[in-house]
Amino acid sequence: MNAKMIGSTLTSFVGEVSEASKQDIQDCLLYAQLYADRGRTSGPWTWLSNYQYALFSLGFSLKAYIVEQPLLISDAHQVRDYKVQVAGMGSSERLANLLGVLFDSLHLERDALSYLNEPPIASHATHYQCAPCERTQQGELVVFVCALQLSCTPHDKNPALTFVRLNSKGGSFQFDAAVYAAMKNEVQDVIRDFTNTMIQNVEL
Repeated sequence: MNAKMIGSTLTSFVGEVSEASKQDIQDCLLYAQLYADRGRTSGPWTWLSNYQYALFSLGFSLKAYIVEQPLLISDAHQVRDYKVQVAGMGSSERLANLLGVLFDSLHLERDALSYLNEPPIASHATHYQCAPCERTQQGELVVFVCALQLSCTPHDKNPALTFVRLNSKGGSFQFDAAVYAAMKNEVQDVIRDFTNTMIQNVEL
């Protein structure tokens, strides 16, 4: 399966998505990456909030959101069965299946094992993000932004005891090409110097 790493976001498409629509969504995701990178990060999910804010400004609307369900990990194999729970409309079985494929490419199990075997002295977290996209049977373009955080936190009273957790946030966004059209030239001006260095083809 072909995919792309757009900044720090792994994305791929399912369904009949035209090349023009793929390019528009790719441009939007890169713009959101640049916007979030330049913003202030005062908390573990601030970067994601900035990223989503940029998407809203480009004609994306939230149709469903991920319900936070932190998973306490005692065995690295647990990440294989991690599922995100979604509230609202806008997700599909195809996107869920593609999300699972993208998860497998993020090395979550390897990183969880590293935290369990060699926990850092201070609290530490690793962040991942994927954004599978599809054109639904109703003709809507949907991007499912899923941010993952794998964290390792030492116990307050017993530093030898650490807690490894996996959590997710994000949601399903519908893309409105007509709204984006008014900002397309501005977006392309912003991302022009970054497309060659921040977009890579990936084979899953």
